[in-house]
Amino acid sequence: MKPITIFLLLALTSLFACRTPEIALDPSLHAKAMPVTGRNGLQIGQVIRYGEFSTDKVRRGWTKGYDIPFVLRFQKAKEKLSYTQFGPDRTRAEVSCISKFKSTEFELVRDFFGIPFEYQNFFAGNIALVSSHTNWNFILHNPNGDFLRRDASAGFAENGLQQIDIQAIRGLEGQPDWMKELTVYGHEFRMDGKVVGAVSTVNRGKVWIDPQLDTETRTVIAAIATGLLLRTDVEGVDMLVDR
Repeated sequence: MKPITIFLLLALTSLFACRTPEIALDPSLHAKAMPVTGRNGLQIGQVIRYGEFSTDKVRRGWTKGYDIPFVLRFQKAKEKLSYTQFGPDRTRAEVSCISKFKSTEFELVRDFFGIPFEYQNFFAGNIALVSSHTNWNFILHNPNGDFLRRDASAGFAENGLQQIDIQAIRGLEGQPDWMKELTVYGHEFRMDGKVVGAVSTVNRGKVWIDPQLDTETRTVIAAIATGLLLRTDVEGVDMLVDR
């Protein structure tokens, strides 16, 4: 464990010894918090649930042969996740996520998304909506963040017509200012400059999604949030214990 992570854990444990830490949400997000179940515990038969959203059993390693360029290109990624994301009104999406790339795959990632990245740590995926046959691709660079750089964890999801921007949440409620840049506690989702959702990776996790969005967009945000909750290399705050 990195020295900065050890220091951060000690500081956070002291600060939040009597209550569960909560991420600092953008005040414009009025959606209700949806506590997550299924994140902790055994990974065998793991199912993630929150609010109107749930998954089937999470597969670590792709076991289905999707005819999707994203999946076909990244079959050799070190960490692979796949699951079906269920949303409101029977909305359903097939989700494939990858991380922990081999060095030989960095150029594949850059070429696929068409923009340069200066980081070598990515979390990316494809979301295939079943009813509309719409495909979304998403990527988040340096998902664990970098305490020396405010912009060190960010990304986007896009389907060719729409884009959802993803930004790191680097503060907890009641946290002193000097601690607010040390790590990433979750991510928020923005469309046209407006915050429409958020995910907290603290402890068991929580998700917020604007109920005014259409069901497919809400399901896409849920699919990304679920993937972020399932990542195995989230550092630091996941080790905090609810009191």
